[in-house]
Amino acid sequence: MDISRRKFLSRTGAGVAGMGALSQSGLSMAMSSPTPIEANDPGHFNYGVASGDPRADRVILWTHFLPEVNMPLTVSWKVALDEGMTQVIRSGDFRTDASRDFTVKVDADGLQPGTTYFYQFSALGKDSEIGRTRTAPEGDIDSARFAVVSCSSYPHGYFNVYRALTNRNDLDAVIHLGDYIYEYAQDEYGELLLREKRALAPAHEIVSLSDYRRRHAMYKLDEDLKAAHQRHPFITVWDDHEFANDANVYGAENHNDGEGDWNERKAAAKQAYFEWMPIRENSNGSISRNLRYGDLLDLLMLDTRIEGRDEAPSGSDKQREAKDENRTLLGFEQEAWLHQQLQSSSARWKIVGQQVMMAQRYFINLPDHFGGGASLWLDSWDGYSATRDRLLALLRNEQIDNVVILTGDVHSSFAADLSDNPYDRNNYNRYSGEGSLAVEFVCPSVTSPGFPPVIAEAGAQTIMDASPHIKFAELRQHGFILLSASREQVQADWYYVPQILKRSADTYHARSYRTLSGDNRLQRVAEPLA
Repeated sequence: MDISRRKFLSRTGAGVAGMGALSQSGLSMAMSSPTPIEANDPGHFNYGVASGDPRADRVILWTHFLPEVNMPLTVSWKVALDEGMTQVIRSGDFRTDASRDFTVKVDADGLQPGTTYFYQFSALGKDSEIGRTRTAPEGDIDSARFAVVSCSSYPHGYFNVYRALTNRNDLDAVIHLGDYIYEYAQDEYGELLLREKRALAPAHEIVSLSDYRRRHAMYKLDEDLKAAHQRHPFITVWDDHEFANDANVYGAENHNDGEGDWNERKAAAKQAYFEWMPIRENSNGSISRNLRYGDLLDLLMLDTRIEGRDEAPSGSDKQREAKDENRTLLGFEQEAWLHQQLQSSSARWKIVGQQVMMAQRYFINLPDHFGGGASLWLDSWDGYSATRDRLLALLRNEQIDNVVILTGDVHSSFAADLSDNPYDRNNYNRYSGEGSLAVEFVCPSVTSPGFPPVIAEAGAQTIMDASPHIKFAELRQHGFILLSASREQVQADWYYVPQILKRSADTYHARSYRTLSGDNRLQRVAEPLA
């Protein structure tokens, strides 16, 4: 999320419910420090269980166990076909110690495709909670369904979105597109009304390895997030706040020399992420990967933040800089990998999970002699338009159909056709969608604040009026996308939670769009899929 909007929200006091995103003001400094929730009870599985990155024959299983004495520990695990854990089909041991913060992460293999399993850990006579997970299907597949979420700022509200997902029985997995944690200090970015109940640990901005570990641990103690992890496998990528705001290869907006070396901070954040998240680790430390769901879809997960991103354009020449072909959002190695995966895929759908919005947004169309246009949001693909141009040219030239982009980051909801030039009537027809090469669905935040109500509605309408390819924009609600894929279509149903200042599992349907196989464009539909 761009810092200018965050500063605006802080200065205007527009928080989750218009009640106040805190800044380091005299008022907050005068308050006593709230007490965060922390687990100080060694000898137990305090942080629950989690699973992730399902493949047809394996899935990642995760937990944490802190022994009473700081020494290496063997944790046993088992996988069963029944919740009573009597039909055990796989088991083993995992050795953990302080070097990995006593986390446990097992790649449990030898499993059957498209199967629901249950799992449990044991150590020193104690048993963990029983988790539920599901492997990816294999072969000829007719349907798959995911929940898509992002941006969960703990001090801004309760994770009611996660609770709502826990109550669903129809998900293959939860796709989390980043900003799973936030790095900010207590009272820097949060909701005043929940200051005592949603306090942060540690209270200062997280910078060191121990800081990042402690913040991840605090999140895992949230009862709603813990329940969602126990119920569903997660497929995750990081965004910037798992590191620092507006992070890139070379630095971050929310990092300064007084906080140490950026590369050391980045390495610490990455280590804690791999320790505390149920994600399969690539040998080179990257997170780009392809998770296949039979012949129905390839789920391509990208890193648009840390692996290869150049610093966002700035200064008086930033609009021309954004079009520089030598600048990259993905890094050229990851970009080549993405292109190869799209070209070689035999799946009906190619679904790309990534962080920042790909569609042109807040764009001012100008004649070529004025630079061809100006974007007001250069932290997104707009700031790296050559990367987007190369991708869309690939889809056009190689006639690659059925590409769906999933996006988080912006604390808003969008549905957009993707065209290399949607402002040219000869290239894209806003009424029929002709000229669209792919579609994009942007999920709302779990809790992180969007725009204030007085601005959000008018702002969304302004965006849609000025952007022929953006069919839906909503800038303040919290919720998730229910993404359903079949051989005929992919449909996105936006569900919102009515509040986050109190715990609730209620949701309501807001909007639905679909793309039909071979169409590469959006259609609005009235009702969500059952």
